Amino acid sequence: MKLKILDLNIWNYGEWEYRKPKIIQFIKKHNPDVITFQEIRDDVKFNKKGDNQAKQLKRKLNYPYYAFYAVTDKRKEKPEEYKRYSIEGTAVLSKFPISKITKLPLKKHPKDIHYCGNLFVKINAKEKFNLVVVHFSNNSLFSKLHLMETLKQIKAKKIKPIIVGDFNFWKTGLLNKLIKKDYLNSFEYKKYVSYPQTEKEYYPSPPIRWTLDYILIPKEFKFKSLKCEGKVSDHRALIAEIEI
Repeated sequence: MKLKILDLNIWNYGEWEYRKPKIIQFIKKHNPDVITFQEIRDDVKFNKKGDNQAKQLKRKLNYPYYAFYAVTDKRKEKPEEYKRYSIEGTAVLSKFPISKITKLPLKKHPKDIHYCGNLFVKINAKEKFNLVVVHFSNNSLFSKLHLMETLKQIKAKKIKPIIVGDFNFWKTGLLNKLIKKDYLNSFEYKKYVSYPQTEKEYYPSPPIRWTLDYILIPKEFKFKSLKCEGKVSDHRALIAEIEI
């Protein structure tokens, strides 16, 4: 069975009204079977409570199946900035039925302000498969620890899922060492830059070009194609065709 996945860090509500139709058009162009998102917000400043960004896109794109994990309460993460209801997390839209949803938090390390967690879904396509959507802390140490913890969660569940999302992990050599026994890395299949940050007021010159987003597939699967493109967020989207 060939599966097409599109992954995108949605960049929460940054320039949302301008970007939303472009995101919809971009997704329709690629027509993936499964979409995975990070930085999905449910924020009463911008939407009716409960109508998060993934739900808004779901209505426009007509994907019948949906899962959302509200990982972070922004009032808890940044109380000085957020006095209103605002939660952020990961989401899945699928053309195929989602038969099981599991939400597992990741350990919060003392010096890390971020709360992270993994969204596990079981999808009943022609070939059933498991999927984990991740968004690790934006710190090289904490993201490494989150990846190691995620692999332990997967081992405990005795599954071999596709792992996809914003790993905030730019040390691809170390990433490969951690996963090499069981997984193939999208970056090793085809080199790409998923976070081409260029704002000189925040970053030195020349601009930093990072790879932070990955799709990891069990070694029993095969990548058939991979693209990293789009100007609809601060991250580029990953679009992969996978033989499962």
